[in-house]
Amino acid sequence: MTITAPQLVTPTDGQRFRFGDQGLTLTVKNAAATGSSTLTYTFQVASDAAFGSVVFSKDGVAEGNGQTSLKIDRLSGNKDYFWRARVNSGSLAGPFSKGRTFNIGPEVVLQAPTLSAPANNGQAGGSVLSLTVVNAGRSGPAGQIVYRFEVSDSSAFTNLIGAATAAEQDGQTTAQVSANLTTNATYYWRVQATDPSNGVTGPFSSVFSFKYVPFDMRQAIIIDSPPGLGGWNETAHITRVDFTGDAFLVDFDRRDGPDRWRDLDFGDGRGGTLQYTLGMCANLRGQWFCSAVVQFWHGRDLAASTPPSYVGRNWFYDSRWGPLNGYQPQNGETVGLFVGTGNLRDKTFTVCPQICERSNVALVPWHNDDTATYTFLSAGTRTLGLRRH
Repeated sequence: MTITAPQLVTPTDGQRFRFGDQGLTLTVKNAAATGSSTLTYTFQVASDAAFGSVVFSKDGVAEGNGQTSLKIDRLSGNKDYFWRARVNSGSLAGPFSKGRTFNIGPEVVLQAPTLSAPANNGQAGGSVLSLTVVNAGRSGPAGQIVYRFEVSDSSAFTNLIGAATAAEQDGQTTAQVSANLTTNATYYWRVQATDPSNGVTGPFSSVFSFKYVPFDMRQAIIIDSPPGLGGWNETAHITRVDFTGDAFLVDFDRRDGPDRWRDLDFGDGRGGTLQYTLGMCANLRGQWFCSAVVQFWHGRDLAASTPPSYVGRNWFYDSRWGPLNGYQPQNGETVGLFVGTGNLRDKTFTVCPQICERSNVALVPWHNDDTATYTFLSAGTRTLGLRRH
């Protein structure tokens, strides 16, 4: 009886695979043999060209129609391998084919990301739902990581009501999820990291719940600022918020340029002027409180706000701020930042003395110690969302 060696088809010689492409399938073109015996195939994979170190071997593989294939076990990564095959007829073994090489790339492992904001059992608000995670840990030469954010009305995630993907950002990653949320209803969210270039997907994060409490400044309690502030015309928009560790810098579209807010009388009878006052809104036990605190003349450095971790001592430092007295936002807590025309600190007027306008309230996760940048996209009078860098 005569048996020829099978012809190797795939993998091709020198072919490279990602670690995540496993398990691989070895395919040969069937060998020719005389006689009527049933033919089976043996496949071998080795870590050396002489096949002295065989790492995978399988005998008795039934012949297919024209070609014969075998899916092999997972192999170690970051290595070159050699493979070959032969035909068997009963106890008679044919010659092995000439070996071919292929390469398995290094293994990349992604861990689950850590949910940050909103905190578990916390609250979320705003016209766009903003979710933030601490980036997933990883081992191996990972490529660009992409995060999938999922929101559901059940902890089992049997019904997704919103999902979004976002490319990894520095340290933490934030995504805006479009979802039809019901006021005061409870929702659940989770996140999963993927490395598309390596074909690797990590496990889902833990599951956090949050209550949706939409923000409306008209429903907020205004402290140490004009009580009607929430109902003022919204004529400016926050464009960027930077957390540097030394300050939080809040910029808006009417701070400079020909359409900037003009300087207004300071209101102390001394003839001084002020362009705007920077303020903050905080959600304390389900109730929003807002106060405009730091006064800015035109051209004042945005870093005059204060270090983020000093808000409790430099902004809300005495009884004038009532429930906000000593309030210090925690890392990842959602706060609102806004600006209003002129001097709004220690002002309680109900009749507008000059120009009474404010910006939108930008809701962002707070950062006491690390750096973060949020840029806002605006169209007309409606803020569309933010991007975390």
